[in-house]
Amino acid sequence: MALNLCLDNPANGSTSAQTRCEVQAESAYDRRMNAAYGALLRTLPRRAAGELRNAQRTWLAFRDAQRMADAALFATRQGTMYVPMQGGSATRVVRDRALQLEASLRILQIEAQ
Repeated sequence: MALNLCLDNPANGSTSAQTRCEVQAESAYDRRMNAAYGALLRTLPRRAAGELRNAQRTWLAFRDAQRMADAALFATRQGTMYVPMQGGSATRVVRDRALQLEASLRILQIEAQ
């Protein structure tokens, strides 16, 4: 929602401003992801926490590989409009992981209520 507000703001019509919106959104999703990840590690039993830790390490490798693949894709394009598109791709990868971890945390909270 904050990303859409930022992108829809007429003051953010430039490529650099739209890219800044994407960077800010990615950072916000990264904070959410890390908060959910930390809460899960503190809540899960040791074995499950270890599995989550392994999954997160694998996800980090995926994130980095996806960024490289995106960079290769966008390197084939010309024009400034692709810069915020590349930023949007990075944002979506982190957003999806944040939402996934938050959903896992909600599952743990079902019986705790």
